[in-house]
Amino acid sequence: MPQEENSTVTRAETHSARAADSRDDARYDVQRVETKWFERWQQDPSLYAAEPNSAKPKYYVLEMLPYPSGALHMGHVRNYSIGDALARYTWMNGYNVLHPMGWDSFGLPAENAAIQNNTPPREWTLRNIASMKSQMKRLGFAYDWAREVTTCLPDYYRWNQWFFLKLYERGLAYRKKSKVNWCPKCCTVLANEQVIDGRCWRHEDTVVEQRELEQWFLRTTHYAEELLRGLDRLEGWPEKVRTMQRNWIGRSEGTLVDFKLEGAPDIITVFTTRVDTIYGATSVQLAPEHPLVSQFTDKNDLLRGDVNRLIAEQRTAKEVGDIGEIV
Repeated sequence: MPQEENSTVTRAETHSARAADSRDDARYDVQRVETKWFERWQQDPSLYAAEPNSAKPKYYVLEMLPYPSGALHMGHVRNYSIGDALARYTWMNGYNVLHPMGWDSFGLPAENAAIQNNTPPREWTLRNIASMKSQMKRLGFAYDWAREVTTCLPDYYRWNQWFFLKLYERGLAYRKKSKVNWCPKCCTVLANEQVIDGRCWRHEDTVVEQRELEQWFLRTTHYAEELLRGLDRLEGWPEKVRTMQRNWIGRSEGTLVDFKLEGAPDIITVFTTRVDTIYGATSVQLAPEHPLVSQFTDKNDLLRGDVNRLIAEQRTAKEVGDIGEIV
């Protein structure tokens, strides 16, 4: 019957396809082929190095430096495959490509991991770096390892210290108290992006606390105008990204106005871009974190409850990304 003939043909085609796949598999011995080329690439340390004297157009490819946790996972493979493909593409298009790699290995996360594993931080970190470096080489990523940087070593972080001292000497580094996101398990400060649903991105079972700590700040506002002018020279950048940067720089021209409190020595300084309308002001709004707020709430339990409610609403709105939900 035609239906049976079709089934027979289908089975035959499937068998042929499987046989072809089997032959293809036999032709490509993964371990033999990849080991051969891996060993070949390792014999030439300058294979992926940028040319020191070249008339070719220059191209710099730099991926985010990984934290040396000890083993690559598929997220690493995905991220660094993208950068590797870009570097190879630009090489093939005639560019002189600089493609280095390094390790974001300095700070409390490394120290906490060393404590947890009962191993000195230096030994723990350098051992993990060696392990991950060997995995990256085995994957065939096209890095110039002669330019490798390790941020926990003095030959790197001495320049961090040098930069900080220069900023401090010029009055651009200063200390003040500020609210921060604190993870009690990491024993460190977290950026807003590292707080997910009110919990630490590394420890989903740990609620992030709000603490007021004295810390160092840099007066980036002194460079606001220069940074804004620089954005206009970034041809080819998406306008959405440039707008985000302008908003982050946050430069605004206006006036500082002092308001005196009745019956108290304190002064509240506010910023306005329309000082010509200042005589129409009917109130001054303070953020719940303002130091004067604690003085008012210490004497007023009802006000303290309202302020705590507002802080909770703000925290929730930040976590879901909808500041408009604050009432």
